[in-house]
Amino acid sequence: MNFHPLFVYLVTGILLLSYTAYLLHFLLLRNYKFVFYYALTNHALSAILSPFTVLTGFHTAGIQYVQQKAPFVFLFPHKWLGVALAVYTVLTFAVLWIKQRELSRKAGIVFSLLGLGLSVAVIVLGWLLRLIFF
Repeated sequence: MNFHPLFVYLVTGILLLSYTAYLLHFLLLRNYKFVFYYALTNHALSAILSPFTVLTGFHTAGIQYVQQKAPFVFLFPHKWLGVALAVYTVLTFAVLWIKQRELSRKAGIVFSLLGLGLSVAVIVLGWLLRLIFF
């Protein structure tokens, strides 16, 4: 059974919410603790689940049908952007857990924009692959 789509939709949805909440916190809502801790909680959950997403993605890429059908131009970047997103998620969670609300505004904005960019890139390439199959 292929669990990759289940993990992908769950984790990327949580990551999009998390990085958007970080962006809102560092841009507009510095006085509200709830927004930051909401984002941190979602980030913790996605930091736990993102390695499973990568593992299920590697399993899916090894399926014979996927290897025959998926073009290299979409599959290769999707795979390694997913790995980069998982590593980025775990590393930024560690930094944000240690610094918490004391993190500088510029660093918080950069973290959230890079996370949003990586998440959107993985989603777009994944949807392009999905369109090929169905």
